Amino acid sequence: MDNRFYFDAKNHLNIEFIGQEYIHLTKVRRCKVGDLIVGFNGDGFDYHLKIATITKDKVIATIIDKQKNRSYDDVNIVVYLALIKNDALTSAIDYLAELNVKTVKLFKSDFSVVTIDEKKLNKLNQISIQASKQCERADIMKVELIEKSDIKNDIKKYKNRYFAYENSTDGIKKFLGDFAVIIGPEGGFSREEVNYFSSFADTISISKTILRAEVACVSAVSALKAVRDAG
Repeated sequence: MDNRFYFDAKNHLNIEFIGQEYIHLTKVRRCKVGDLIVGFNGDGFDYHLKIATITKDKVIATIIDKQKNRSYDDVNIVVYLALIKNDALTSAIDYLAELNVKTVKLFKSDFSVVTIDEKKLNKLNQISIQASKQCERADIMKVELIEKSDIKNDIKKYKNRYFAYENSTDGIKKFLGDFAVIIGPEGGFSREEVNYFSSFADTISISKTILRAEVACVSAVSALKAVRDAG
């Protein structure tokens, strides 16, 4: 992790690191001209770089080589997550990024007790970037907002659609390819929401006990990946 740095650019000969990454490189890692580092920008490649210049506000590096990241997964995994309390949401985003989820789509459910603004959304996307650094992932999980009423049409893009519901008695059947899963808030879903989600997604049970939302995210994605990979 300590030798991996995020840059917001696409395939330029010279790569610039600014802001927090500049501070990490110069103040934390104390990198110098000539040092070798690894950069990533979300495209699934690891960029092997050599630091060429360090100024008062940026580090400039040149590309030596680039290679497909070993953990990159073409399979699309999407989580529709009802808004949950801030600490739990932060943990969930961190965990899901480590599990190679491609996109988290946040929505307000009937029992959601929090709201989210653009500043918080940006922070969650920064957490996703940091999680990618920690787990040596080279693509970046996107965190987006979606209206609950739009999920029905949006989720149809995915062949395998699941709704994690605590009262379901159905296990996960073998499947292949991409999948999307709907996860509820701390208070669960209302009866109206249960009817709504179960009308277009297969209800599944992921635990005999009631799980906290951030734990349910990890359990659902892990269980679905295990069944898919075993198939």
